[in-house]
Amino acid sequence: MSQRHTARAAVTKTVHIQPVRKPAVESQIDRLIRARKNVAQMINNGEERLLPLLKRFNTDLEALEEKQYLLRQAAEIANDAAPIRAA
Repeated sequence: MSQRHTARAAVTKTVHIQPVRKPAVESQIDRLIRARKNVAQMINNGEERLLPLLKRFNTDLEALEEKQYLLRQAAEIANDAAPIRAA
């Protein structure tokens, strides 16, 4: 194998892009889940005035989970595209 072919073979190795870790999103989700549990306990103890807050927490949690899903999906798409770029 010539040096050119050896170099090309080295370049075409599969590149794996690691998913972008977003500890900020994960920590926001964890924090929101803990807050939601606390509010749910307070509502269960008779604090019905906190129902709108629980509704907002549920909406925010859905949005953060969707963001996390999209970030993972983007990383998977990037991993699928990586061998094409390397070729």
